[in-house]
Amino acid sequence: MQILKLLSTALFFSFICSADCLANGADDSPMLIGYVGHPRVVSHYNDIVARTYSKLGISVEFIEVGGERGLRLLDEGITDADTVRYELVADEFSNFYILHPVIAKGATILLCMRNSLCESSVLSNPNIAIAATTRFNVNVDQNGPAITADIREYDRFDQVVNLLVSGRYDYALLPTDFSDEATFKNLGAQHLVIVEHNIVHVVNNKYLHLQEDLSKALSAVLKEVNAIKASN
Repeated sequence: MQILKLLSTALFFSFICSADCLANGADDSPMLIGYVGHPRVVSHYNDIVARTYSKLGISVEFIEVGGERGLRLLDEGITDADTVRYELVADEFSNFYILHPVIAKGATILLCMRNSLCESSVLSNPNIAIAATTRFNVNVDQNGPAITADIREYDRFDQVVNLLVSGRYDYALLPTDFSDEATFKNLGAQHLVIVEHNIVHVVNNKYLHLQEDLSKALSAVLKEVNAIKASN
C-alpha cells in the first residue's frame, strides 16, 4: 500500500512538472490544442494555428472538444490553447488570453430551411423550435436580440446540421465565418445574421511569455494565407 502511495505521488508531481516545464520552454512535448468540430475549423483554422506555432519551433497536437467543455478544459489548463473562439469568451474566463491579431470575422446566424419564414421575429416566437450549438446564448446575449423561441441546444455542430437536414427542425442558430454561403445554397437554406463576432485564437495564461512571439508569427501566417487567397 505504501509503495502504491509513493507511485501515485510520483506520477502526480511528474504531471505537474511536465506542464510547468513546457510552459517555461524546457520541454519539447507538443502543446495540446482543443478545437470545436466545425468543418471550417478542421479544414482551415487548425492549419493556420499549426503553422503559427511551427514558426516558433513548437509542435502541436489537436484534440476535439465541445463548445462549453473545451473552454473549461482550457481555463483549467488541461488543454494549452484553443484553435478559434469568438472574442467575447474572454469576458467569462480569467485563465487564458486572446491572441491578436483577429483571425477572421464571424457571426451567429439563423439558418432557415424549407422556405420557412426567415426574419428576426422567429426568434421571439415561443412556438418555434430552434436547434442551436451550445453557448449560442452567450454569443448572442451581449449584442443580439432577446430570444424567447424554444431553443434546443446540442454540443456538436454536425448534430445540429444533421437534425436540420433531416427535417426535425426548420431553424438553427449556428456559428459561421461567412465561408459557407455555397453550402447554405446547396441546402436550399436562407440565413439571417443575428450578431457579428471577431474570431480569435486563445491560449492558457501559463504561456503568457509566448504572447508577443505568437502574435508576430500569427500575423505572418495570416499574410501568407491572404496572399494565396488574393492570387487565386
